[in-house]
Amino acid sequence: MDERLRRLAERYRAGNGDRRPVKERVAALYRTYVAKREGALIDAAAAAAAVHSLFAADPASAVAVDPRLEEAFRLAFPNVDPESLRGLDPDALAPYLPALKGKYFEVLVRDRLNEGQWVGDIRLAPGQRAVLADSATQPGWDLQILNEDGSVAELLQLKATNSLSYVKAALERYPDIQVLTTDEVLAAGGDLQGVLGSGFSDAELEQAVDRGIEALFGDASESVLGEVLPALPFVLIALREGRCVLMGRKTLAVACQDGLTGAARSGVAIGAGALAANLVSPGFGMATAALVRMGIHRHDRLSRASGLIQVRLEQLKRLRARPAAP
Repeated sequence: MDERLRRLAERYRAGNGDRRPVKERVAALYRTYVAKREGALIDAAAAAAAVHSLFAADPASAVAVDPRLEEAFRLAFPNVDPESLRGLDPDALAPYLPALKGKYFEVLVRDRLNEGQWVGDIRLAPGQRAVLADSATQPGWDLQILNEDGSVAELLQLKATNSLSYVKAALERYPDIQVLTTDEVLAAGGDLQGVLGSGFSDAELEQAVDRGIEALFGDASESVLGEVLPALPFVLIALREGRCVLMGRKTLAVACQDGLTGAARSGVAIGAGALAANLVSPGFGMATAALVRMGIHRHDRLSRASGLIQVRLEQLKRLRARPAAP
């Protein structure tokens, strides 16, 4: 019996084509498993990063820059190149914020009036138009309302602030020019003669300018990264399959087929993550994308293992059915 088993084992080893010692074969099998496991983890992380770039990034960085904010910057700082400020930290940009907020407020008021809307208690009559001062240091008035014939109908001081004392000082300096200001000042000052409410909130203006500053002067590498991350899983798959072709481990046809399969799996994971991000939260979407990608990998490995075991069992059955050699 022992001799028959020995010959059977030799015949099976010859059919398998691998005569390495068992220890080396197990070690090679383990290395293959670790490599594939690491590849699956990288694919899962890439899928999560793709979902993050689509849903978890700051929405302010994903929208176009407000053209009114761009105009406000040019009016407030005509001698400053916006590109010279790109990439600066918030502390370095802080000195620009007060003047930018004030000029942004002026642009908003002008445009709203010219669109025929009410700004507080002011609305343009037919044929009138609102015009801002040409100079950022124009004394007295910031906006003038012109009649159809070009004559001045009214001058206004525009103050985007939450400081009642600042508005009072402006009114005392130019008592004949009314001040149009933000709601916080109007609420604090009550019925202050010569002060008009605009319907704009100083806090909301500050938030809009803060978001706009990030969009205007944020690091360009961040926007580039945001464009690259959604495609990262597919780039990694292409690089991995290309490396296998260059090293002679796969033919080009096999690498293309495996690449398409891997891309489809990552696409499914990103789609599931995007759905979860929309329904629950971006963080949950990232976790979902990673778990789905790992789940697909695990299912694939189990299916391959099951198929391999089935093949080996069939081989054993055929060997068992053969008559033993004399």
